[in-house]
Amino acid sequence: MVDHNRRNSGKNRKFLLVRRLIFSLLIFVFLDLFTGFFITGDDFQGFRTEHYYYHHGLLPDQSAMAAWGSLLYPFYTNSLGFVDSAQYKVELNTGAERILILGDSHSEGVGVPYLKTFSGRLAQILSEEGIEVLNASCISYSQKIEYLKAKYIIEEQGLNFDHLFVLIDISDMQNELVYEGFDPGKNIIFNKLEIKLKSFLNKRSAIYYLTTAAIKHKRSRKFFETAEVFEGSTADLAETNSMELYSTFFSHFDDNTLLSNPQFHGVSEWYYDDYFRELADRGITLAQEYILQLQTLCSDNNIHLTLSVHPWQTQIMRGDTADYYTEKWRSFCELNGIDFVNLFPLFINEENPVVVNMKFYIRDDNHWNEFGHKKVADFLYGYYSAIIHPDVNR
Repeated sequence: MVDHNRRNSGKNRKFLLVRRLIFSLLIFVFLDLFTGFFITGDDFQGFRTEHYYYHHGLLPDQSAMAAWGSLLYPFYTNSLGFVDSAQYKVELNTGAERILILGDSHSEGVGVPYLKTFSGRLAQILSEEGIEVLNASCISYSQKIEYLKAKYIIEEQGLNFDHLFVLIDISDMQNELVYEGFDPGKNIIFNKLEIKLKSFLNKRSAIYYLTTAAIKHKRSRKFFETAEVFEGSTADLAETNSMELYSTFFSHFDDNTLLSNPQFHGVSEWYYDDYFRELADRGITLAQEYILQLQTLCSDNNIHLTLSVHPWQTQIMRGDTADYYTEKWRSFCELNGIDFVNLFPLFINEENPVVVNMKFYIRDDNHWNEFGHKKVADFLYGYYSAIIHPDVNR
């Protein structure tokens, strides 16, 4: 009887211990999540996310303030995770004509409210003609990521659209090399769950938020110390949102020799240097291989593909409307029957290039301001009306 009582007493103590541990854990989790409600606060890039298939993108149904350098502006995404004018549900098949835009930070429209970007302006104008414009662009996309995202949009999300505009620039050469090691076919289920869990914890858990913030800060400092991208103190640069974003997209790039070469980060000068011309050609070749896959994808789904190139400020200063990079893409498109648009003459003309950069670009930045976006929107609307859809505004 005594042994039986002792066994029961031992079981009861174990049960109480387990119960206390579970109760303590629940209290800990509750306090973490409750504190996280106050600590996580505003994150001017919190609408961005990793993606298991196309590397990175935007979270769906977001309403936030975004930051690009010192610029703050409202930022919205629709139900598909596309930058848009508001949160709303996108119908996958409306029967109406639809244009999809794909590109990098220029096409996303960093630093400018959506309705003042070229895609936002086109969306407003063409909506009067019953034509919908959607923008699936995101900062630091390359042709590899654009192909993967288009494939995901068509085959996984099931979105129907008629025309695809892909806007490219010289940064894509570098991005193609950076993303060369990214493989969307590895551990898809695990990666998908991991990304969702990290997104939840980052918005709800104080411990996770503070820990990852410290890790990101340390990673950014290490990146800039290795890269030696800019002269002067990297500490201040690592604090800025745009510089931290730049470092995050190199997670699949492990060539420290190139990473530590400042010229590697001056991608606008690549094709003026014999050594980096080889890298430029390799980046362009990789990009063109993915455009050919994108062309096949579009052909299989009866989608009209148009490719365009646009200049950085440095290219405007050189004053060449058909430079090495532009001609590489023009001849490629001509050879493969892809519609090609050169936006260089919009910004390289008889006007003083210094004045052009001041009028149409964010100060000390290669991205368009709202006036640059309007210039591009007006041109693309004319192009769309006259070439692709001549009955628009007829």
